[in-house]
Amino acid sequence: MPGRYLNFSPGFKLLLLSLVMLAGVVVVSLITGLLGWYLFGNLQFDPSLLLEHTRLLKLIQSVQTIVIFIIPSIIAARLFWPESFYGLVSGNGVSLKLLLSAVVTMALSQYFIGWTGTVNSHIALPDSWVVVSEWIEKTEQEALNITNALTGYNSLTGFYIDVILIALLPAIGEEWLFRGHMQRYFSDWFRNPHVAIFITAIIFSAMHLQFMTFLPRFFLGMILGYLFYISGNLWYSVAGHFTNNFFALWAMKGRDVSSLEDSIPDIHFSAGVVVSALSVVAMLFIISRVKHAETLSR
Repeated sequence: MPGRYLNFSPGFKLLLLSLVMLAGVVVVSLITGLLGWYLFGNLQFDPSLLLEHTRLLKLIQSVQTIVIFIIPSIIAARLFWPESFYGLVSGNGVSLKLLLSAVVTMALSQYFIGWTGTVNSHIALPDSWVVVSEWIEKTEQEALNITNALTGYNSLTGFYIDVILIALLPAIGEEWLFRGHMQRYFSDWFRNPHVAIFITAIIFSAMHLQFMTFLPRFFLGMILGYLFYISGNLWYSVAGHFTNNFFALWAMKGRDVSSLEDSIPDIHFSAGVVVSALSVVAMLFIISRVKHAETLSR
């Protein structure tokens, strides 16, 4: 029955959501383990073994998004809202003006987000953390190798497929889960939307397990969180997330970045960074005014 756990506490909803996600992780681990055993005779599946099999690698990435993010979001929506899945994404309809505003907001944020990546790349852990540093570097290099494989395409059709699998699908799945569920429950829990946006952005960035890009992904999560909070419609944050992913995919077009040092552009603090950040704030203010005007006109 839809909405069976509607009146349960936000903490319980977060716990149940986490358990459903964990079940998704187990399912994906089983699938990839069996695949690794079938292909390589090893249950300890390593995605880097598939760098020469890009189609299969993309399929696995898509399955992970669906099983770990999209399906748990739909299940949780059915459990926590009387209107079932539709309650996850519904607002008062999608406005083309606000949709374009979300896209513009994310486009204007790219220089600022890029600069936070530069800041992140210059953060050094203490010498006593050498084991952690080596693990992070190894993990980041593996992620970079997989990214290179995923974004390699030889035709326009291949690019369109990548846009769907690498830009659109993760944007939908991650926004449904992080903003559609987590941010809402943290907001109910702390009764403060700003705290909820901040905590959700930290979790959103940390769950990617790419610590050399923690800061840019955190600020991306903050912007997406405010897009959802101000607009009240999840599709606008999905549009913003897709825009960011699309820019990242386009930036990788034709590039083969083999080292971590070359993977993050070196953007120094400048007037451009300030203008980019202030432009995002201005766009969020404009979106709030447009949303308010559209609400009054109904």
